[in-house]
Amino acid sequence: MDKLWSLFGCWLLVLLHLCPGTTEAQSSKLEFSQRLSVFSNNLYNQLSLLKPEENVVFSPFSIQTCAAMARLGAKKETAAELDRGLGLVSDTKKMAESFHRALSTYKKSTILRIANRIYVMKGFKLRKHFNRLLTKQFYSSAESLDFGNNKKAAASINGWVAKKTNNLIKDVIDPSSLSSASRIVLVNAIHFKGNWVHQFAVKATRSEPFYMKDGKSLKVPMMNIEETFGHAELPELDATALQLPYKDSDLSMLIILPNRKTDLLQLEGKLRSTKLSEITMKLNQTKVMVKLPKFKSEFQMELTDVFKKLGMTRIFLNNADFSGMLQNPQGLQVSSIMHKAFIDVNEHGTEAAAATAIVTSFKSLAISPQPVHFHADHPFVYYILNKDDYVLFAGKLLKPKGDA
Repeated sequence: MDKLWSLFGCWLLVLLHLCPGTTEAQSSKLEFSQRLSVFSNNLYNQLSLLKPEENVVFSPFSIQTCAAMARLGAKKETAAELDRGLGLVSDTKKMAESFHRALSTYKKSTILRIANRIYVMKGFKLRKHFNRLLTKQFYSSAESLDFGNNKKAAASINGWVAKKTNNLIKDVIDPSSLSSASRIVLVNAIHFKGNWVHQFAVKATRSEPFYMKDGKSLKVPMMNIEETFGHAELPELDATALQLPYKDSDLSMLIILPNRKTDLLQLEGKLRSTKLSEITMKLNQTKVMVKLPKFKSEFQMELTDVFKKLGMTRIFLNNADFSGMLQNPQGLQVSSIMHKAFIDVNEHGTEAAAATAIVTSFKSLAISPQPVHFHADHPFVYYILNKDDYVLFAGKLLKPKGDA
């Protein structure tokens, strides 16, 4: 994994020089997108390895945003490890501004809502600089809780998350993860509900076979539509891409489908070294006959092992340095990182939600004349992206679970 990260790092340094005619804001967006894409790929790889037989859905943006808030209070090697593992710029001011730019884009959105919150142990105060950065750049507010009363504190945090995710994400914090030694809980919640620009006709949904990676099939509700979409043949990936846009937004779902029914593993391997922008740049507006299963996926995972595999180990140890967080001179370390996500794809559109919580504790335009076919009748990888290729959600579908 260290070698993989080094490869990406060198690659980015070459690509991100300011080009003639490129504004600083455009360059910053490009850099943020590329770094989030690398982090998304690394996360996807780890989650797939740990959960090889499960549908996976997660929000790279939620996880990176929540961890970036913790990074603002980190110092020295703890901060450097987070920068490397999360793919963040080391300049704290520049990093905070890049997240502010991304968050402010959707501050008034009616279909994508992103919220941050920091909970502090009763009797403790945040450092002014740390609190100011979270409030101004991350639109976060602080609330004092008695973590010693762990059931009440967990209920308060979970209630806030449920409210921000339209009740799709519940119980992200288990009371047992909180105690009188807990000092700070950082939370990010993200909720998306968008309708397709071109909706699938409900009457066109039929029960059709979906072929799983073992070659077996099952009958699933398969949606059907013929319309103009972004489409690309990807011979280097032995796959095909389809982009389904959402109404009244710059968001879309990008589906990458292996050409052969049993080749998802090979596709995943190739995607690790492929930038999503390389794929989206190849999309052409084409008449496409689409078959796409209705599906719902839920995913939950404690991410400590994932963060460690990505090189972020110090944050969990006694020598972690989060001295930029609290006014009180106490050592802090991360005791747990929880992530839950949900997605529902149907004829009308997509509803997706995710939440991430980090608990710190005291130490101890080409139109085709004939439509092409895009039949997603076997496992595929998908993303929900914006026009700048920010990865808000990512996942893979191995076996649809939807309403017949």
